[in-house]
Amino acid sequence: MTTGSLRLPLFAALATAASTICLGTLFLTGRWFFPTLFAIVVVAAGSEAARRFSVSRATVPLGGLVALLLYLLVRYGHSEAYLGIVPSSGSLDRLADLASSGRSDIARYAAPIGVSPGVELLTVAGVGLVALAVDTLAVTWRRAALAGLPLLVLHTVPTSVAPNGVSWVAFAIGAIGFLALLLAESRERVSRWGRPMRYTAERPNYRPDVETAPLGQVGRRVGATALGLALVVPAVLPDFDPSGLGFGSGGFGSGGGGNEVSVVNPILDLGRNLRRSEDRVVLRYRGRPTYLRLVGLDEFDGRQWRPSELHVSREENDVEDGLRNPPGLGGDVERTTRRYGIDVFQLDQTWLPLPYPTKRVSIDGTWLYDEETFNVFGENASTLDMSYDLRALDVRPTPEQLRDASEAPDSLGRYLQLPRDLPRVVVEETQEAVGDNTNDYDRALALQEWLRNDFTYTTEVEDTVGDTNGSEAVSAFLATRAGYCVHFASTMAVMARLLDIPARVAVGFTAGTSDGSGNRLVGLHDAHSWPELYFEGVGWVAFEPTPAERTGDPPPWTQPQSDAGPGAEPTPGVSESPGTGDTPQRPPRERTDIPGLLDESTGGGGGGIGAGPVRVPVVPLLIGVGILLLLAVPSVTGVVVRRRRWAVAQTPAEQARAAWADLQDSLVDHGYAWKSSDSPRRGIARLLAARGLEGAVAEAGHRLASVTERARYAPVMPDDVGDLRADVDVLRRSLGETDGRWARWRARLLPRSTRSVSTAISERFADGLDAVDLALAAVTRRLRPGRS
Repeated sequence: MTTGSLRLPLFAALATAASTICLGTLFLTGRWFFPTLFAIVVVAAGSEAARRFSVSRATVPLGGLVALLLYLLVRYGHSEAYLGIVPSSGSLDRLADLASSGRSDIARYAAPIGVSPGVELLTVAGVGLVALAVDTLAVTWRRAALAGLPLLVLHTVPTSVAPNGVSWVAFAIGAIGFLALLLAESRERVSRWGRPMRYTAERPNYRPDVETAPLGQVGRRVGATALGLALVVPAVLPDFDPSGLGFGSGGFGSGGGGNEVSVVNPILDLGRNLRRSEDRVVLRYRGRPTYLRLVGLDEFDGRQWRPSELHVSREENDVEDGLRNPPGLGGDVERTTRRYGIDVFQLDQTWLPLPYPTKRVSIDGTWLYDEETFNVFGENASTLDMSYDLRALDVRPTPEQLRDASEAPDSLGRYLQLPRDLPRVVVEETQEAVGDNTNDYDRALALQEWLRNDFTYTTEVEDTVGDTNGSEAVSAFLATRAGYCVHFASTMAVMARLLDIPARVAVGFTAGTSDGSGNRLVGLHDAHSWPELYFEGVGWVAFEPTPAERTGDPPPWTQPQSDAGPGAEPTPGVSESPGTGDTPQRPPRERTDIPGLLDESTGGGGGGIGAGPVRVPVVPLLIGVGILLLLAVPSVTGVVVRRRRWAVAQTPAEQARAAWADLQDSLVDHGYAWKSSDSPRRGIARLLAARGLEGAVAEAGHRLASVTERARYAPVMPDDVGDLRADVDVLRRSLGETDGRWARWRARLLPRSTRSVSTAISERFADGLDAVDLALAAVTRRLRPGRS
């Protein structure tokens, strides 16, 4: 087959890259984008190399496929390959293992998911195959319209899988890339039909070029209209659910079976499992007895407690690099650094169980933390069969320090938010519980003691309180005076917020039971929920409103009458009865469930961070910045051209020509059509009459016309031509005053005169591509077999 211009391969690659931006909503980070972009370049280069060697059309895709495979091998399997690039059985096994891991992550976690090496491999390979299909259809077979089908895959996958679909910005960029490919292909076709020739005799060694401007203008108008309709029509139509047409969410983000993976909230749907009698050991730890915290729930909307949306940095919030100092903890609070080793067995969660506050974790995989809540979650990782070591602070504030705490900062205002429709009974019971206490610590103690002493612990709440934790559940709990830990914790947190004490709800495990050999076993019956209240200078402090019959003594800092030292105080939730085997014998303990803990299988349905609310909007941010930069190009170009024009104008004649060219650009920007047959004097007179310009503006116009005619026709120019730039500025301002507001802003931000600059640049770029074409053709002719 014959070689052609590089224009079409370039636009095919650009169209694929533009459509690839739509995949951004599938991922938590943008680390997938540049490897994918390079894969597109590699595929385009491999296919073009095959075309340059004049192989048959059917074998051209093999060149792109071989290039893609070599790229995958070098990037992901080079350590096992011979010399880093020659495939070996080990390198192929490495690729297969990564692909299997990536498929597992995609099947297990819902979008948006983290970019693990396996997920990155599948993304790069998938987009590379799409790029190969686009190049084959658009370039090799000259069917650019059909290339829209593989490009459509890059739009439909995130549309059907990602929670928020594809943004209109990403869609618009992809559509523009496809329209540019169609226009490039149409230009190639027209050049073969034969149209009026454009001769540019001033160019040395010129080649007659085909004049495609009329068709190009029509194509741009049609494309712009179609793109505008695609963006505007859906916005004005009523909401439409495509699920009625039978389109499922597919298996990309939901697993091969199409089972939906939802956001994991460890405090919801408790009742179904808490009444089961089975108790399994889910983890074992070494270290001082302590509560193990899974997640802090800091948002309360009246229906439920839940973790807020998190914004974290993969580079700055890795737990192996250490966690920051806990919020609010002052230097005079007693603390001890303790070491723990934790082995997780039958617990499948995305949240990592840790003491609060943890300082550093040594663990496999990528685990990130939120700086406010200290929630630690895995990037496409689960706690199942996980072992890790950590250092944590054992913080022991005194009642005096808590009582002397100053007012919480305004930045914690979100920990005071409550729904407007909170039942009146909650307010009344709160006031009755705290009595005459005015100190925040004393009021928190009063709430804790009131709940521990006046309420009954029970898991049989289906017909009374129910298994929810919203405002209605709190109201029913106050009426029945019976419930389990979730109701105690939620009620105390809501009441604390009513008293202007920042509060949240923690979910995790009590300290578990000793196994007699220095370890502690934590089972399903140790799952627990408790409130955390904030005191300035101490930070977030755990309270224990659940009755002692299920949790033991409350934390020592919530026992103001105790005279024992901090080390002598019993740890809340601890039972010292040793157990045997995997089901240690212990006193019946509260059976609060976390979704996925009590599934019949050992795995559970914990879901991953891909199902959670974490967002790291790297790609959308880059897209937004890129759009702003593109919008600024015309106005910046106009300013640069104007300054350069005046900078090189040294003589009076050059200044006159610069002033006239500047005026002509301003007229184009403001939509005034200058007749090419008019002389400068006649044209200025026509302009002044058309816009109704008089006085100083008219004088400036006449001076410009006079100086321009002298520069063109007089044998000698005067040494002083006046301030021509000021005259141009006067006319430009007057043109803006006679325009409407939109026309005035359009002339400033999108000046029409800069089209000539873009045309000149595109012509030079086309000349460069033609030169590269000729050079590559000469090289391939020399390398072709059978030629000396």
